[in-house]
Amino acid sequence: MIRYFRRLSFGKKILSSYILFISISCLLVFIYYIKSMEVVKQENYNNMFQLGEQISLNTDILVSNMDRIRFIHLIDDKIKPVIRSENKNKEIDQILEGQEYIERAIKHMANMNQFILRVTIVNEYGDIYSNVSTEQEEYLNRLAPVVESQDWTDKNKVYYTGVNTEKISQNPYKIVTSISKMYDIDRTCIGTIYIDLNYTQISNLFNHLFQRKEMKTAFLVLDAQEELMYASPNIREGFWEQMDRDERETLYKACQDEEVLGGKKHITLILDGEKCSVTAEVNSITNWKVVVFTPLHAVYADGIRNMIGILTAMAVVLSLAIALGIILSRQISRPVTILAKAMAGADKGNVELIQEEPYFWQDEMGQLMHSYNEMGQRINESIEKIYVYQLNQKQTELKMLQFQINPHFLYNTLNTISSIAALEDIEEIVQISDSLSSMFQYNIKGSDIVPVSHEIQHVKNYLNIHTIRFPEKYQFHYEIQPEAMQCYMLKFLIQPLVENSLQHAFTKLKDKNQISLHIFLSGESDIYIEIWDNGVGIREEDVEILNSELSGMDTRTLVSNVDRGIGLRNVNARIRNFYGKAYGLQIESIEGKYTAIRLKISRMDTPG
Repeated sequence: MIRYFRRLSFGKKILSSYILFISISCLLVFIYYIKSMEVVKQENYNNMFQLGEQISLNTDILVSNMDRIRFIHLIDDKIKPVIRSENKNKEIDQILEGQEYIERAIKHMANMNQFILRVTIVNEYGDIYSNVSTEQEEYLNRLAPVVESQDWTDKNKVYYTGVNTEKISQNPYKIVTSISKMYDIDRTCIGTIYIDLNYTQISNLFNHLFQRKEMKTAFLVLDAQEELMYASPNIREGFWEQMDRDERETLYKACQDEEVLGGKKHITLILDGEKCSVTAEVNSITNWKVVVFTPLHAVYADGIRNMIGILTAMAVVLSLAIALGIILSRQISRPVTILAKAMAGADKGNVELIQEEPYFWQDEMGQLMHSYNEMGQRINESIEKIYVYQLNQKQTELKMLQFQINPHFLYNTLNTISSIAALEDIEEIVQISDSLSSMFQYNIKGSDIVPVSHEIQHVKNYLNIHTIRFPEKYQFHYEIQPEAMQCYMLKFLIQPLVENSLQHAFTKLKDKNQISLHIFLSGESDIYIEIWDNGVGIREEDVEILNSELSGMDTRTLVSNVDRGIGLRNVNARIRNFYGKAYGLQIESIEGKYTAIRLKISRMDTPG
């Protein structure tokens, strides 16, 4: 460590000292911040648990006033005889009188509780008494399986359903139904009582409680079947429905953890895509589960707000310290940096002299820079002499090259021959001269990226010359997709392969010596080009070796390093260098029948 510090520059040594000081300060601030965050989180957890207890307490108040209705047969001596007797054994007057009395008593007690919409009593004989005259057969049939599935061993048991929609007095209401058994003094069951609670009033009670909370805490209320009954207003719509099965299972397990329910601990769950701190509470009367959660980012945001003052002051101090360190390091290290940069340029052959006047350094560094400038001036003079000598040599070589045959001269000469042949009416010379002239023009003009149509015309000019040289010896076919003609491709890819076929495929001539050129688009990304001939073909083992060599050719292969006598390798190297290793040549051949060379290149709709 000490050796590394000694190798540092002056500026870096000073900055390192400041960085060490700043790092220690930041570490202390970070430790203080962590401690503060723990305090904020603990306060948040306490608030969440208190909120859960408050919701459970309000639920107790909600259902506590219902006990008078449940024990109405014990409070009012006139009601029990009516309930314990069967209507079919009574006179009509007795039935109407009993129903009217019970209805009036129930209505009186129900009006004292704003949450109760309807009370229905069904005695052991199936007779129905209610404070609301509505059709209840479907309602009771829906609840019958629920009643039968419960264990009523506990005489004090009260069962609460989830949220359902019922018509009461021809109006639809969302209700939560309380179901309990009615017992006589001798503990004999004499019927079942159903109390329908107004879910809208329950929601308003919870909403009022939520509005008093300032944090971004949210809570859910789950019924006895662990289905959602209520979600606080700050929970987005569809949150519960979009929870997957694993998330719900994790939430249910949390609601069953005794330490979580007892307020001894909280857990972290991912709810609605966010990490949240979660506590739970179970109401002992309704068995409703209250899940309270706060996104961790909201908890951290509160902690950060508490730290803003300290962090702001710390940032100002650190900024001043950094600025001071930079100024001091520049004053000491700047002349060394300038000299080192100039010397680095000298290593690359570019000796740049330092302007001494702007700096006014009169110390040892100023003397060192002056000595460097004198040395650099001498080096520059030597470099200039060598450069002039090499330039003269290049100019001499260029003069020698100018004596060689220029392709432009040959191109112009062919045009002259074509003109003379046209005047003499020798059509074959005109055609062969024009084709060869076009080929030279294609070679010496334009960029390396050309339209596919130009490359095809170049091939046709080449084959036109062979048609004139060897009349009726070859048959050439073209099958080209019109859309492909408008695309662009690398120059000189097809003609070398056609030339390769003419030179090697027809060593033994057939009655019909055919060469076909097929070009088509593959999807929106690739172009396929196939040169097919019916020549002598290639042995199977040679095809495998050649394909293996072509597919294994490196994308960095230089064309100048490829044997120019083998057109396949040359074209393949150019394709892979330009388009990438996913493209190139592939050969298919059957000895004595045919050879097909397939090119795959990337589609280019513009020359850029």
